[in-house]
Amino acid sequence: MVGSSRFVALAASTLVVVSAPAGAPAAAADTGQPGTLYVRGVDWCSDTGPGTQDVPFCSVQAAADVVVPGQTVDIVGTPRYGGKVTITRSGTPSAPITFQGVTSNPFGTPAAEIAPPLLGGTITLSGVHDVHVSYLLLDHTTTDAVDVKGAQDVVLDGLSIAQQGPEDATAATDGVSVDGASSDVTVSRSRIYDSHGNAVQVASGAHDVTVTTNELEGSRYAEIAASGTTADLTGNTLDDACGPALTLDGGSSATVENNVFTGTGHGTVCLAPTAPAFSVAADSAASVTADYNAFAPHNGRTEYSWGGTGYTTVAAFTAATGQGAHDLDDVGYAYPDATDENSPVIDSADADAPGEPATDVNGAPRVDDPLAADTGTGARTTYDRGAFERQDTLSVAGGATPSSGIGPLSVSVTPRGAGSWGLPLTYSVDFGDGSPAVTDASGTVTHTYTAPGVHAEKVTVTDANGSTATRTTKVTVGTATPPATSLAVSPGIAQGAVDAGTAFLTLDHSDNWELASRTISWGDGSSSSVPVTAGATGHDYDEPFRSYPLTLTQTDIFGRTATATATFRPADSYTPLTPPEYDYQGTVKAHGLLDLTSSTLHTDSDGVDAAALRVTVTGGTAGGYLTLYPYGSARPSVSALNFAAHQTTENGMTVRTGPAGDVFLYNGSAASVSVKVVTAGIFSHAQHGHSYAPVTPVRVLDTRNGTGGVTGPVASGKSITVSVAGTHGIPADAAAVVLDVQTTSTRASGSLTVTSHGIADSAVTTSYWTKGQTVSNLTVVPLADGKVVLHNSSSGSVQLVTDVFGYADATGTGSLYLPSTPTRILDTRNGTGTGGRMAKLGAHQTLKLRFSGVHGIPSSGTTAADLVLTAVSPATGGYLTAWADGTTRPGTASLDYGTGRTTPNEIMPPVGSDGYVDIYNGGSAAVNVFADQYGAYVVQ
Repeated sequence: MVGSSRFVALAASTLVVVSAPAGAPAAAADTGQPGTLYVRGVDWCSDTGPGTQDVPFCSVQAAADVVVPGQTVDIVGTPRYGGKVTITRSGTPSAPITFQGVTSNPFGTPAAEIAPPLLGGTITLSGVHDVHVSYLLLDHTTTDAVDVKGAQDVVLDGLSIAQQGPEDATAATDGVSVDGASSDVTVSRSRIYDSHGNAVQVASGAHDVTVTTNELEGSRYAEIAASGTTADLTGNTLDDACGPALTLDGGSSATVENNVFTGTGHGTVCLAPTAPAFSVAADSAASVTADYNAFAPHNGRTEYSWGGTGYTTVAAFTAATGQGAHDLDDVGYAYPDATDENSPVIDSADADAPGEPATDVNGAPRVDDPLAADTGTGARTTYDRGAFERQDTLSVAGGATPSSGIGPLSVSVTPRGAGSWGLPLTYSVDFGDGSPAVTDASGTVTHTYTAPGVHAEKVTVTDANGSTATRTTKVTVGTATPPATSLAVSPGIAQGAVDAGTAFLTLDHSDNWELASRTISWGDGSSSSVPVTAGATGHDYDEPFRSYPLTLTQTDIFGRTATATATFRPADSYTPLTPPEYDYQGTVKAHGLLDLTSSTLHTDSDGVDAAALRVTVTGGTAGGYLTLYPYGSARPSVSALNFAAHQTTENGMTVRTGPAGDVFLYNGSAASVSVKVVTAGIFSHAQHGHSYAPVTPVRVLDTRNGTGGVTGPVASGKSITVSVAGTHGIPADAAAVVLDVQTTSTRASGSLTVTSHGIADSAVTTSYWTKGQTVSNLTVVPLADGKVVLHNSSSGSVQLVTDVFGYADATGTGSLYLPSTPTRILDTRNGTGTGGRMAKLGAHQTLKLRFSGVHGIPSSGTTAADLVLTAVSPATGGYLTAWADGTTRPGTASLDYGTGRTTPNEIMPPVGSDGYVDIYNGGSAAVNVFADQYGAYVVQ
């Protein structure tokens, strides 16, 4: 026999079934019973939550880590997260800790077919006391199913345990193992099958161990093996594969009564047992009492080995030892589906045997079989030997009619039944809504349900001797109005990264007991059914940058519908390329067009819609500009980079790619130019990446006045390290930071290199300048330890100023990117973006630029703008500052410009709640200003 086949058969375990309907039994939220923690494998479970019925734990271990004396842990169905459970918290004698399985849906299922919850792991009770574990299904392969280590006052009741794997596996593992430091341990009313070691093993030193009323079958070694212990071993059914079924040695002291030894052998390891069924070593024989045990059909096997001597019959054993005066042999295969009414194990046990419970392994009561003589002893003479109590074969009929409807719901029940013993029958009806049960029911019983919910109406038939059978009917009482529904939508987040093209829906699950179906229309022509028990679902979108209307339609079991709607706008998340990829370096002819392919830009992976580029240009004999835009689209009237003849200029920009990931680069100069392109990151709607959080611009470094801890110019070839995370609103675990670095008071021509501290090969050149020139440039810097390194690559000293504009977060809960085709949204020369007013931005003046709700940018939810800001042919030097309208102007600069130089810079200013960005001219003279839109950051 292979363990897995027996594992399926464990569904026959019934015991006293603790049951709960599949849904909440009342319309109001139910937080459960006081003092009870809940574990349930539902979508809305949480191992960091309160463990209530509304928000249960996902794993038993989470409950075990917080349970306190007097509390019960209800394990409702299979936990979401299985695995080994280690119990280290103790109860008290008056307030034990209890772990118990709860069946999730008993309706319409015969009691014998209701399986306990599958734990999906093993249990260790380590150094605890006053702990009860009951009604769980455990499987094990290379470890014991239950290990009791240094524990006291432990009860293991109603467990179903099966060894998994081939019978010839070498690992010898036990169903239940009790170590020598444990005491007062009870193993009762459990089923343990196919152990590769022993079903129950008790080590030397343990004492006061009770093993009672268990079905133990198919173990490779013994069903019960006790060494050097004191124990009561009573009322078990032992079907050993290799035997012995029960063995005592090491000076053990024990009472062994009411056990049935059925050992017939099975499987590939032992076709028939050869060891004695019941073995007591010489060192234990004087302190073991044996009586009222029974053995299966005589097959020549040694029934007893007592003190080293074997006995093949009860008569021989009793004559030699004086033990077993009431033992029986040749009793037949004593299982409830095979024992005939004449079996001598019926009504013949010692009811006063230590440890005998009032119910059998199935939870059935001890009853008198009127067809069998009462030959037992003790307080009652009607106990059966072994784990099973023979019951009257009862049938029961009659259930609530109707079984569903809108409340208040009136039902009627007419109970009926029959029994094989021919005894008088009585009936009771429990309507399952908290109302008193109708006992001694006769004829038709009526009842009106007033509370909405799912109720377990039970009809119980009882014969005159106490045998019972129950029929359960599911009665659903609907609410007066259809259950309300709701949904919340957000991008998909996993381990701090966000998939901005996946809609993740959180669904209301409070009244799912009343629902028949749920359907989601995703707004892209597709729809899907969602289980009514689901707390969440998701959907991937192939086409981003548009709003999709989502509609949830739910239908209840009475055909009534309710809907909820939401809107989802797929966007992009950001993934930095570390180290950055130096993709292209070459010459572009005058007015030439360069195709930067997806393989060149590393934009050929899933769902990439834009690339964060850094472009460096060295002018030829004439000045000009560069325009970068999506491949295949018309060239827009924008400039990403402006340069003078023989001047080296650098700028960053995020460029939307064409359908295949390509970008066009156009040289707007009358002369050839040298171009270098670096891809610093990608934006994708189909990959998990980072979201963005803008902050109020803040200065974190100014070597001119000591801000940031460095005072004085940075010498030629020297570097400074700046801490940017964990301060100024940037969290310590930020994945990247958006900086604008200004170089001023430059003593010689040169360039600035920015490096991620702690990340090899991450250096990027961000600025070039000539002697005396002030230059600023925006850059996104990945973070490893929250620091960046600024290196002066010129032959003279420079002053450095650094402002922070935002960060890429490590939670995935920030803003997402919507790239757009580059569009000029501000040009003071022709009135674009100024309401038609054609005038330079005056010295120390501010203009309001509308950003949200125009040029394809959503009217709400916009948190930051992605612009290239340009000062056009300034008359004097100065700076521009951009910030969120409605807030105080920060003491930072977004763009520094010099006399006569048209100067661009990428900026990412926050957007005001009214959708506007303010731009301030800090120069002493008026200046024309461009602003080209490349994208926006938005929240759902």
